[in-house]
Amino acid sequence: MNNKRSYSHTSVEVKTEAVRQVLEGEKSVIEVATGLNLHRDTVNRWVKSYKERGKEGLVNPNAHTSADSKNNKKVRELEKKLKEKELENEILKKFQAFLKGNE
Repeated sequence: MNNKRSYSHTSVEVKTEAVRQVLEGEKSVIEVATGLNLHRDTVNRWVKSYKERGKEGLVNPNAHTSADSKNNKKVRELEKKLKEKELENEILKKFQAFLKGNE
């Protein structure tokens, strides 16, 4: 039975430590992969990505933190309020022009 992980939820810290061990020659890719219960290709991808983009290369772009979700929700709420205020301003401008026209 294969006990390899079928998902990629390894933290950036764990990935960074794994890459460091490989790059500094402490452990081989196979040793790191075995220790993390991963396939060696996964660790090789981390090393390659780290070499190309540094620590940012180890961040899973599909991972969403709760802080990101809260920030996105807040941004959407603020954008909605902004649109409402812009609409209110347009209405007030038209009303002001209407009042000036009836003087």
